[in-house]
Amino acid sequence: MRAFLAVTLSVQPAVFPQRSKAFAAVLVVTGMAWAAHGETPTFAPEEIEFFENRIRPVLAENCYDCHAGKKAKIGLHLDSRAGWLKGGDYRTVIDRENPGKSIALLAIKHEGAAAKAKNMPEKGDKLSPEVIADFEKWIAMGLPWPDEGKSFAEERTRGKNHWAFQTVVSPQLPENHSGNPIDFFLDRKLAEAELEPADRADRATLFRRAHFDLLGLPPKFEERKAFVEDPRPDSEAWPALIDHLMASPHFGERQARHWMDVARYSDTKGYEAGGRERRFVYSHTYRDWLIRSFNDDLPYDQFILYQLAADQLVDRSVAEEKPHLAAMGFLTLSKNGNSEEVFADRIDTTFRGFQALTVGCARCHDHKSDPIETEEYYGIYGVLLNSVNPPNLPVIGEPKSGPKFDAYQKELAKKQKVVSDFLDPKLAEIAKKHPNLAGKPGELRRRLERADSRKLQDLQRVVDKFVADSQMEPDKALILIDRDSIQPQHVFIRGSSARRGEIAPRRFLSLIAGPDAPEFKKGSGRLEMAQAIADPSNPLTARVIVNRTWMQHFGEGLVRTVSDFGIEGDTPSHPELLDWLSHWFVENGWSLKKLHRLILTSEAWQRSSVHSGALDTDSRFAIVDPENRLLWKQNRRRLDFEQMHDSLLDVAAHLSNEQFGPSVKLLQPPFANRRAVYAYIDRQNVDPTFRIFDFSNPQEHTGKRPSTSIPMQALFAMNSPFVQEQARRVLTRPEVQSTTDSLAKIDALHRSILGREADETDLQLAMAFLQEADHGLASFGERQTLGSWEYGYGFVDPETEAVVFRPFEHFTGEKWQVAEEYPLKGDPRSYLAVGKTGHAHSGSNLQHSLVLRWTAPRSLTVSVSGTIERSEGVIGKGDGLTGKIILSGQGTVRNQLIPPDRAKQPMNLAEISVKEGDVLSFVVEPNGNNSFDSFHWRPEIREKGADPGETWNFASQFSGPLELAESWEIYSQALLGTNEFTFID
Repeated sequence: MRAFLAVTLSVQPAVFPQRSKAFAAVLVVTGMAWAAHGETPTFAPEEIEFFENRIRPVLAENCYDCHAGKKAKIGLHLDSRAGWLKGGDYRTVIDRENPGKSIALLAIKHEGAAAKAKNMPEKGDKLSPEVIADFEKWIAMGLPWPDEGKSFAEERTRGKNHWAFQTVVSPQLPENHSGNPIDFFLDRKLAEAELEPADRADRATLFRRAHFDLLGLPPKFEERKAFVEDPRPDSEAWPALIDHLMASPHFGERQARHWMDVARYSDTKGYEAGGRERRFVYSHTYRDWLIRSFNDDLPYDQFILYQLAADQLVDRSVAEEKPHLAAMGFLTLSKNGNSEEVFADRIDTTFRGFQALTVGCARCHDHKSDPIETEEYYGIYGVLLNSVNPPNLPVIGEPKSGPKFDAYQKELAKKQKVVSDFLDPKLAEIAKKHPNLAGKPGELRRRLERADSRKLQDLQRVVDKFVADSQMEPDKALILIDRDSIQPQHVFIRGSSARRGEIAPRRFLSLIAGPDAPEFKKGSGRLEMAQAIADPSNPLTARVIVNRTWMQHFGEGLVRTVSDFGIEGDTPSHPELLDWLSHWFVENGWSLKKLHRLILTSEAWQRSSVHSGALDTDSRFAIVDPENRLLWKQNRRRLDFEQMHDSLLDVAAHLSNEQFGPSVKLLQPPFANRRAVYAYIDRQNVDPTFRIFDFSNPQEHTGKRPSTSIPMQALFAMNSPFVQEQARRVLTRPEVQSTTDSLAKIDALHRSILGREADETDLQLAMAFLQEADHGLASFGERQTLGSWEYGYGFVDPETEAVVFRPFEHFTGEKWQVAEEYPLKGDPRSYLAVGKTGHAHSGSNLQHSLVLRWTAPRSLTVSVSGTIERSEGVIGKGDGLTGKIILSGQGTVRNQLIPPDRAKQPMNLAEISVKEGDVLSFVVEPNGNNSFDSFHWRPEIREKGADPGETWNFASQFSGPLELAESWEIYSQALLGTNEFTFID
């Protein structure tokens, strides 16, 4: 472990109290939900959405057949919140005081036997770990459930006049207005509120802000200096800079990552039973298509059409068009599950992404807020039911060649033959029974028996894994195609596929297309659905993407619920501006680059994030508009995970400009140096560091990422080997490495990391920092590790009972031992070693006993616990061991002989007082030779008399050798952790 001293140069103390209050509010709301036993509590829209999307469909599929209606088993009704709370005829199933111990939860976890309850569902497989986790969360939230009191007819009447469903009408600007139209609408609202906008930010701030907004990368010092000193007026220099940045290939990389949140991009399918291949082999082709599309400024209406129906738009004989097939990753990179879950995910992503509508709420019943009927949901469902995977994926990349590829092809053919030998006879047999399907392998495969289908999946998994691991195939597009024969889709009553209602006509939503919307006639109807979404007259499409783009540049949308424009969503802060922008966007060819340019050339975007008039605690700004919805200043924003990651590599001059290709694992040594947009995203196991920094959840569409301030973020900056590596790399930059003068090196570090020169205050603080760092490093002396534990061998002086200690010198990454060679042949230290699990071995005589040491950090009273456990297979053999605990200056405080036939020996001390610097030695001696002397010992030392007391656990605190950084590395890392580096402004 490489130790870096942590020094905080600047903090924002207000962040953490706000976080604490928010957390407390959650606890209060949850408590109120459980406390309101006699009435239904009010739940937040996102809680209801969680229930509708993640809980109700599972109930409909697995529970309602037995636990709904008049014949509900044991009187347990699971089709209402009241039924869940009431329980069955014999007992309750929800524990309000301790939701995690609810019988219902234990039953679906298959731990019901402990509560004398059956495991559920009673028929079928156990629910997946993700679904169980959803139920655990839902019960802990207080069982959110929508209000069942309002009728759909009432909601439809209310929805007719909802702002988002009205035709976009562009407000007229005054004839004498000559500035950016955005400022006209914003300034009018500010004037009405009697608020003055902040001044324009300085050029250096705007230069940095534009780079992060458009490219997601920090500016270079020389470029920033040149822009600040550019003699051209702002009216010329600023638009030219924006055009220059949008012409960069990095523009598409930044914009693609925004859309990947919307499209719930992932390189894996999620949980797969039976060890089947979880990876999408060609997921990256969708990401690469997004990057190219944003760089090429593909009109947004075409952007929509390709993602939903490229298979019907692309002429595959034209090489330039074939790459557009990859756009269908929007649909095909869905999470796995049964067909109902896959279709629900695709519907949810499509309509929340393009239309900001929670259509999924109509899966089990007519939408409780928006005028969307269940029949309409299943009409869209029918579109996707009739969109299937093709037998073979189309190739869109260049074919590979060479000896390695030839060897790959030969091995692949062997593995594919195993699949063919099993599959071909099965399909031939089905074709005999259904001659009309002959020559249609896709249709034939869909008629395989369930057992054969599973066998085929297992065989295909071997092929898929081989292809994914080899990465030798040319790029292919993950597409859908229409069924040859269209199947009708019935309404699933209450969302249960086992209860079929009337046939649902495939047509677009009536709230947009009108009550007489025509049925889709072209195949599945997928292209017609895409055209209905991309229609300029659709009142939602332009509004939604304009709002998403606005959020990128201000941190919040004009409508803050960016993926819910329905009745339960937010209302726009500036409705006229939203409509003007939406109309302008369509009139300007659906060009996203033009939209970015318009926003960034507005005075509103260029405002400072600090307003002198708002600093007074009695300021009217805090009273009239505390959330800055009127945008009297720019919002200060922290770098998101991708910006932070890429910035760390960029300032270290280590960021690769390589574009496209398979995803890479970013935070596993040796660290990849590619941009975070190319990160490998595991849908089931998202990298914990990604989660710490509020990364989107790839299990579902993400409209807006959460924004949290938690201690782990600071700990990452202090302890991450990735950050430490970049801190060292900054020092190797020529402009930093070339100077030996301390003040010049400080200035060079500031230019490299912060993009500016160091001022006099910076120089003084840095010199003091470096002196303190040198002093702190010297205090570590010759310590073996950074922690309180040391590992080695030695012996106990028989007269003084002092321990002669020699530290181990070699660390394998898993254990400490004497030397790289193990065991040492012909040496009494031969098997001496100790690993992180406590597995250890002593030497062959008393002079080479195993010794673990703990140094007291201060004077205190402690207890000691732990057991010496002899390894399996050695009990009853050899000469046994002797365990000792010895306190420096006092001698042996515990001495225990462990004979050969004893498996375990507790080594506990109820209480012992130590002074700062005292050493407790844990010694294991061989009783004769060292044959059969392997054992485990994981001692734990616990502070007594303090609440809570500190604990030193051998296993959890096991560490490798201490490698001290030099003071310049520490200073470099400290700059990487400052607010100036991690915030945009």
